[in-house]
Amino acid sequence: MENLHDAMEVTEAVLNGVSPELTEAVQAALRARSKKKLKLLVKDLDPADLSNIIQDLSPQEREDFFRLIESHFNFDVILELSDHIRQEVIKLIGIQQLAKRLPELESDDAFSLIDELSPEQQEEILATIPAAARASYEKVSSYPEHSAARLMQQELVAVPSFWKVGDAMKHIQTSSSIPDDFYEIYVVNPKHKVLGSVQLSKILRYPTSTSLKGIMEQEVKTIPAIMDQEEVAYVFRKYHLVSAPVEDDSGRIIGMITSDDVVDVIEEEAEKDILQLAGVSETDFTAPFLVTSSRRIGWLAVSLVNALLAAGVIEHYKTTIESKGSLAALMTIIAAMGSASGTQVVAVTVRAFAARVFNTVNPWKTMWKETAIGVANSVFFSIILSLIVLFWFGDIKMALILPAALIFNMCWASAGGVLFPILISRMGLDPAVSAGPLLGATSDVLAFASFLGLATLFL
Repeated sequence: MENLHDAMEVTEAVLNGVSPELTEAVQAALRARSKKKLKLLVKDLDPADLSNIIQDLSPQEREDFFRLIESHFNFDVILELSDHIRQEVIKLIGIQQLAKRLPELESDDAFSLIDELSPEQQEEILATIPAAARASYEKVSSYPEHSAARLMQQELVAVPSFWKVGDAMKHIQTSSSIPDDFYEIYVVNPKHKVLGSVQLSKILRYPTSTSLKGIMEQEVKTIPAIMDQEEVAYVFRKYHLVSAPVEDDSGRIIGMITSDDVVDVIEEEAEKDILQLAGVSETDFTAPFLVTSSRRIGWLAVSLVNALLAAGVIEHYKTTIESKGSLAALMTIIAAMGSASGTQVVAVTVRAFAARVFNTVNPWKTMWKETAIGVANSVFFSIILSLIVLFWFGDIKMALILPAALIFNMCWASAGGVLFPILISRMGLDPAVSAGPLLGATSDVLAFASFLGLATLFL
C-alpha cells in the first residue's frame, strides 16, 4: 500500500508539470533519502523541466540529489542549467562520471561542455576519454572561439555521388555514427567536398534504385569553419536554412550545423543585448550574492558618474533655481523625456546591428530619420507641456523655455541613440554595452544645462 501511495503521489506531481508541488515532492524525497521515489519523480521529466527543479534546490539539496540519483537521469539536463549551477553540478558528479557520460551528448554539446571546464579539469577529462574523441576535440578547439566549427556537430551523413537511394537508406539504418536529428544527407566527391544535398523526404519517396546524384540539390549553402556564430545565425535567417554543412579551409566537409543550434545562438545574442542594456548578465539570477553584486558595480559606477555630472550642472545654476523654485519641479521633465526617447532609439539600433540591418541600410540615413522622429515627437509633447505650464504657473516665458529645452534634448537623444552605437561599433566594441550609459550621461547633463541655461538668460 505504501508503494502504491508513493506511486500515486509521484504520478500526480509529474502530471502537474514543473510546479511548486513537484519541486516540494523532490525535496521531500531528498529529506527521506528515498532513492526509489526520487527516481520515479524525475525519470520521465524533460531535461528542461528537470533543470528548473535542480536550480530551485539549495546547494545542499543539489548535493543530496546527485548522490541519491547517481547516474539515473537524462544527461542532457546538464546543458539546460545556468552556467553557475552547471559548474557546481560538474563538481558534484565528478570528472570521471562526466567523461563516462559525455558520449550521450552530441559532439557539439560535449565539446562545448569541455570548453567550460578549468584547464586542470580539461586535462583530466581529455586523459580519460577515448583517443578518437580527444583528437576530435583538439581539432575543433584549434578554431577561434564562437566560430562555426565550435558550433557544429561532427556527426553527419555524407555519401558518395554514385550511391543510390537504397544505399543511403541502408547506411542510415546500419551506421553507428548517424546524428540523432538530421534533415538531409550530403553528397560528396572523393575529396569530401560537397556536391549537393538530398532531403530525407526524397529518400523516403523515391525508389531505391534512384541515383542520389539525379535528385540532389546542387545549390548548397556551405558555412566556412571560421565564420563567426552570429554570422552563421544571420545566414540561416536570411536563407531560411534547416541545416548546413561546415567546410574547412580546403573545402572539405567537417561537420554540420542544424537550426536548433542556431536558435540557441539567436536567443543567446538577443538575451545578451537586452541584458547588457541594463548592465546585467543571464546568470545573475542563479549566481552567488557576491558574484552578482560585483557584476553590477561597474554599471552602477557609470550611473553614479552620470548623476554627479548632472548634480554639477544643477549646482552651477543654483542661484537661478533659488530665484525661481518652480524650475526644480520642471527640470526633471526634460531629463525624463530625453532619457525615454533615447532608450527607445538605442534599443532599436542595437537590435539592428545584431540583425545585420545596417548591411543593407545606410546608418547615417537612419540617424537623420530618428532625429526627424525626435523633432516630431518633441514638438507634439512641447505643445502639451507649454499649455500645462501656462495653466499651472501662469508664466508665458516659462511656457516657452521649457518646450524649447524639451525639443533640443529629445532631438539630441534621438540622434545620439543612433550615433553612439554606430561610433562604438566602428571602434570594434559592443554597442549594447556602452551606448546606453554614454547616451544617458550626455542626455541628462544637456537636459539640465539647456533648461537652466535658458532660464538664466530669459527669466
